[in-house]
Amino acid sequence: MSSLNSYIDHFKKIYVAGEVRHLRRLETALERLRHLPVIYVDDKSEIPGEDMNSHTLFISGSKGETVGHCPASRGHLCCNYITVDLYLGCIINCSYCIMKSYLNFAPITIYLDTEVAIKRIIEIAENNKGRTIRVGTGEVGDSLLLDPVFRLSEDFIRALSPFANIFLELKTKTHFVDHLLDLENKGNTVISFSLNPEKLISRYEGIASTLAERVQAARKIVEHGYLVSFHFDPLFLTGDWQNQYAQTISSLKDIPQDRIAWISLGTMRYTKELKQKMGSQDFLLEEFIPCRDGKYRYLQKTRSGVYRYILKHIRKRWRSPIPVYLCMESQAVWRNVFGRLPHEIAELSAIFKEAQGCLPYPASTSTCGADVKRFE
Repeated sequence: MSSLNSYIDHFKKIYVAGEVRHLRRLETALERLRHLPVIYVDDKSEIPGEDMNSHTLFISGSKGETVGHCPASRGHLCCNYITVDLYLGCIINCSYCIMKSYLNFAPITIYLDTEVAIKRIIEIAENNKGRTIRVGTGEVGDSLLLDPVFRLSEDFIRALSPFANIFLELKTKTHFVDHLLDLENKGNTVISFSLNPEKLISRYEGIASTLAERVQAARKIVEHGYLVSFHFDPLFLTGDWQNQYAQTISSLKDIPQDRIAWISLGTMRYTKELKQKMGSQDFLLEEFIPCRDGKYRYLQKTRSGVYRYILKHIRKRWRSPIPVYLCMESQAVWRNVFGRLPHEIAELSAIFKEAQGCLPYPASTSTCGADVKRFE
């Protein structure tokens, strides 16, 4: 089930908060969803219990700060990613999704007003003209799943494209890119695809687009002037995983290396809370150990070997150094894989340089790869 209409048909009802009734894009979005009943409320607390589920859309204004830091893990190196909450929640239903452990407000929420978040990002960029600012909208929901309906990404692309130091990343497990293809000024916008072998997609990634659909979408966006990135995260060690991932990387052969902004790697990890939500999954039969951030991971030696294997095939596919980094990994694993820490790697140093004037990091998390004294 990977057509846009099939996703939209998942929803049964729309609730709209009063503070966004005046926004012009609301009328346009509701026209695209005209088959659904619409109820106006003053606050989400007015949504009745029977509609507090993922079949309900809640269209709201942003409450509080929607621009923040990626929730880095204590004791693991962070790439200084700035996050924006646009779409909260997801209906793709990946079996391993970390959001299952911390999203308590079940309706899928859309923050329809983008102006405040855009101003905040521009402020950060102007205070960091010599730094690369990576901003992503896919931390608490898929960036493009509902974007053809609400068109929120267009605001960010248009507003941020003049800033040479801003890289806006739209991360997705869909192939819904057509509504973005003909925008004139794309700047450093990066359309990012989470990838796994097709066997694992069909087994673990719910109603996500197929691998072939995502790869075809990547070709499209490159042809239309966008940058692309790929996230092999989470990597699974099930079955014939080596050949499956090698074939997945090979499927990207038509993507020119000068259009790839970066590639990230991360192995399967989970919290106790997520394990309770996941139920019985075959990948949980592998050996996992508790780490300092409270998450369970494969053994350090195992993770290092997996990353080296994937990195070898990436380097074989694209000869020039494409930035490849590890997501939420320890110094020890970085050294095992690359022989160095990220701030010592030329193509990664800009990514791992911390921006100034952002929100403070939570005390329990790491900050940046250059601040090595924070890690044991």
